[in-house]
Order: sequence, then structure tokens, then C-alpha cells
Amino acid sequence: MFSVLDFFGMGAPILGRTLPDPYADAFRGMLAARAVISGCTLDVFGALAERPDTAAGLAERLDLDPLGVETLLDALRSLGYLEPAGEDGELAPAAEVRRMLVPSSPESVAAFLGAQNAHHWTTLARLDEVMRTGEPVGWHDVAPGDPLWDAYIRGLFESSRHDHDDNAAVVPVSDARTMVDVAGGHGAFAMAMCRRHPHLRATVLDLPASVAVGQRIVAEQGFADRVAFREGDALDSQLGDGLDVVSCFNLVHHLSMGENVRLFERARAALRPGGCLVVGETDRPQPGDEIHPLGALSGLLFYAMSRARTYTRTEMTGWLHDAGFARVDLHRNEARPWRVMLVAQRPA
Repeated sequence: MFSVLDFFGMGAPILGRTLPDPYADAFRGMLAARAVISGCTLDVFGALAERPDTAAGLAERLDLDPLGVETLLDALRSLGYLEPAGEDGELAPAAEVRRMLVPSSPESVAAFLGAQNAHHWTTLARLDEVMRTGEPVGWHDVAPGDPLWDAYIRGLFESSRHDHDDNAAVVPVSDARTMVDVAGGHGAFAMAMCRRHPHLRATVLDLPASVAVGQRIVAEQGFADRVAFREGDALDSQLGDGLDVVSCFNLVHHLSMGENVRLFERARAALRPGGCLVVGETDRPQPGDEIHPLGALSGLLFYAMSRARTYTRTEMTGWLHDAGFARVDLHRNEARPWRVMLVAQRPA
């Protein structure tokens, strides 16, 4: 049976093995991934959580091909995602699946592992083409209103929301009043900062398509009165002045070295003395570092999406110093060792 850690690679055998296993990675892994994705996108897990059922009954309820449903349920049962729930062949989600892949669960990551991962699937199908041409799939060029945006932003919210209270706790500002979350999309970090600082009013700056989804998420979470949204481009939009905090998560890898330095310079200018810039990123391994599979494989996805490149903590720290930040603290989340958070404080 899998655990929550398997969703992010912490419990997967790949970390402990010394030899590659191409059969497991390229064949079994592919089939298992597609079964789980379809279990989410077709609402198999949600429907069976609502009422256990047979393959025939579920096919009728979801208006799907009975043979396909039977085959998919066999695959999911073989992986431990489903278990018997009656004497007539009914099946129900296993406990961890009910907790993590049923959309109504408060801990659900069904949008991330379902709808967003379905877009990952089609993006990576074009990896060879991207590598031959250097032309990425271009997620951020997709028109507003396309289903990709809701899957993308909701998926990122689900996969990161439980990290941000811990992230907010290490930002060394007291009684923060103003912040701008650059490319903050779903607003999860802004909401975490609001929970920690009762007088804070936050603004999320992002592309129009992302803002449209983020506003709905923030309203659903009950923070619409404290987290505002502003449409704009991270590269040239005004950030403001006298801010307590500027943050950017999962943005640096989409920008070039020069663009990142200019962004950090603009953030420093927008902060009050003693204010903080918070940068959350996938950490590219440095010479001598252990390479974490989730970090390296995420980098491959980022490349296919937007020809992005992850950077080392030394590179990012150097750019922060170049932008005028004297002190830069590094933080890691033990649950995600391939991630790094840099907190840079503007000199007083």
C-alpha cells in the first residue's frame, strides 16, 4: 500500500536503489500513472467514495464504456487504490485514496494529480520535439479561459497549500501590513501570511488567466477581503513601495539570469528597510550534491513547458547579493528536500 510520501517521491523505491530499472520506470510507471490520472479525471475515486459500486454500476453512473471501467478498476485495485466493499463485487477507495484523491476531502490533491497531471502527460509527449526544436509547449501563452489554467493553478494550490504556513513562519517580519506575491497565482502563500499577520493586506500580481482562477480559490478559502489581485507581468509591472514582503514562488526557473537579477532589484526597491524578499524554488543540484529524482524530473517538465531552467542555490543567492541584499537565509522543508526557500532582507 502506498503512503502520502509516495505522491512526492519520498517513499518510492527509486531513492534507495543503486541500479536503474527501465521496465519499472518506462512501462509499469507509465501505466500506473495513466490509471491514477484517469481515476481522478473521470471522477472514479469521487464516485466510489460517495457510494461503492461494481464496474457495471459505475459505468452506468458515469456514462462510460463498461469494458473500459472494468479494466481501469482492475488496474487501480492491483495498485492498492481500490479495495472490496461488499459481497457483490463493489469497490471503494482505500483510506489514503479517500483522503488524497477524492475532491471533497480537505487534503485532496486530485486536481494536481488528475487534471494538471493530464496536461503534464500531453506536454511530456512532446518532449522529443521540444528538444529538437528548442520551442517549448508554452503553457503561459495559452489563452485565458482554456481548461489548462484551472487545472494548472488549482493543482499548484493543492500541492503546496500545506507548506505555506511553515514558509510564512520563517519570514523575519513582525506585524506585516503590506505584501506583493509576484506570480502568486492561487494565493496560498499570501493567505498563509495573512493567517500569521492579522493586519496584513496582500496583493497577488499575475497574468490575467491566472488571476481569474486565483480569485476564485481565494474567495473559496474565505480570504477575498484580505488578498487582492492585480493583473500584470512579473518583468515590468510596478511592485509598489514601502512593502513589508515581496514573494515569488516557482517563478525564477521561468526567467533568465538577467531577468532574475532585475526582478530582485525591483523587489529590493519596493521593500521598506528591513523588509523581506521570499524566493521559493526547485533547487538545481550543485557539484557533490545528491540528485533528488523529484527535483531533476520536475526540471525536465519545466523545460518542456516553457524551456525553463532550474538554478542552484548558489546562483540564486549570488543574484540576491548582486541586487543589493546583504543577508540571505536558506530554508528547506524536510518533506521536500529538492525545494529551497531563500529569504533576503533589505538592509535597514
